[in-house]
Amino acid sequence: MQPFDKIVDLYQAIHQDNPQQVAMVDRIAAELTPRAAVLDLGSGSGVPTAARFADQGMRVTGVDVAEKMVVAARQQVPCANFQQADFRILTFEAGRFDAITAFFSLLMLSKAEIEQILPRIRQWLRPGGVFAFSMVDFDGDEVPVEFLGVSFRASGYAPDDLKELLERSGFRSITIERTFFQPDGQEPEHQIFVLCRTPED
Repeated sequence: MQPFDKIVDLYQAIHQDNPQQVAMVDRIAAELTPRAAVLDLGSGSGVPTAARFADQGMRVTGVDVAEKMVVAARQQVPCANFQQADFRILTFEAGRFDAITAFFSLLMLSKAEIEQILPRIRQWLRPGGVFAFSMVDFDGDEVPVEFLGVSFRASGYAPDDLKELLERSGFRSITIERTFFQPDGQEPEHQIFVLCRTPED
C-alpha cells in the first residue's frame, strides 16, 4: 500500500482549499481553449485540480500511484480519465497536452528522478504549453519526513537551483513564488509554486 492510500480523506479535507493551488489552476484554465488537454501528475483524490479543470470543460487525464486516491478521484470527477500508475515510467506522445500540473508530487522523487522526468514533461507539452507544479520549500534529496502520520522521503530545491534546472530542461518564462499554507489545526507548510512554459517553436 502506498503511504497516501492511508490518508485519502484527511489529505483532501486539509488540502482541497489551498488558495495558491486553486488560484494557479484557475489562472491556467483561463488561458486554455475549451476541450484543452490537461495532464495532472500525482492527481490524488481529484480535488481540487482535476475537478476545477474538468468543471471548465477541459479533457483531464490524472495519474496517481495510490490506488485509493484513484478510486476517490474517479468517484468525484467522473468526467476525467484517471489511471493508477507510476508516472516515472509512463510514456505519452510528444505534444499531446496543452498543460501539465504536478502539485506536491515531484517532491516524492529523488533529485535524479526529477531531473530525468522534467525533459519528458517538456516533450509531452505542445509548443507554448504550460507546466505548473509545487514543492515543499527546502533544499534536500530524499530526506525522511512525516506528514499526516505517514512517513516517506522528500526532495526539494533552492529557488535559484530549481530555475536553472528548469532552463536546462527546456522550459522558459519561469516564475517561482515562495509561500506558506497553514491548514486548520496543522503546522504551516512552506511551499514553492512554479509556473513555466515550453518555447513557442
